Amino acid sequence: MNGFHLHEFQLKKLVELMLEANDNKAWQLISSWMNEREDSLFFYEYALAEAMRYVGELWELNEITVADEHIASNVCNLLIARYHVEISNRLEDHTTESSLKGMFFCIEGEEHSLGIRMVTSLFKEYGWNTRYLGANLPVKDAVIYATKWRPEIIGVSLSIIYNLPKLMEFLSEMDKLDYRPEILVGGRITTLFELESHLPKNIRIVKELDSLNHMLQHNELCKELHVIS
Repeated sequence: MNGFHLHEFQLKKLVELMLEANDNKAWQLISSWMNEREDSLFFYEYALAEAMRYVGELWELNEITVADEHIASNVCNLLIARYHVEISNRLEDHTTESSLKGMFFCIEGEEHSLGIRMVTSLFKEYGWNTRYLGANLPVKDAVIYATKWRPEIIGVSLSIIYNLPKLMEFLSEMDKLDYRPEILVGGRITTLFELESHLPKNIRIVKELDSLNHMLQHNELCKELHVIS
């Protein structure tokens, strides 16, 4: 099923299981769709991300409550953790962790962290040394951690336009440092607004996991260094 969206009936079945908090059956269902070589892009983008978008649509139509949405989000987190453990075990004997480092977080004021968790897991699978700093990370703390750990990649997620000033504050503070990490900006806001005119030219906007996966596959990030894949 690599590269294909789920059929509507498949998506509805997955969402139904997630809303029932049935993570085991949801895991079995997704596993039955995946091919033997473990297609991570399908798992993250075409299964989980599509399912959560559908959950969001149900909430907007008042067909589910906020509590229901939280249950689905929790199941999604459990599925990501389970997949991460499984894929890590399978790659353990074949992949050496890279010296390249990436830190990932949601900008201050942002609570929707599923997308950036998926991104962190994808980098981890490609051998990166990753740190996930969670949601609603204060700008000051993000800058302090970046200064101390000095990652080659910093991934920042935001979904709400009102939090754009916090992103700009973070970028401004990072610009004062004595090193220049490559900064990726993603999240729902990147699909709703054209941010290119608002952000510095050296900031890379990532709208889809598909494009990020392509960058990782073809070593397009930190080009002066080799990404283990």
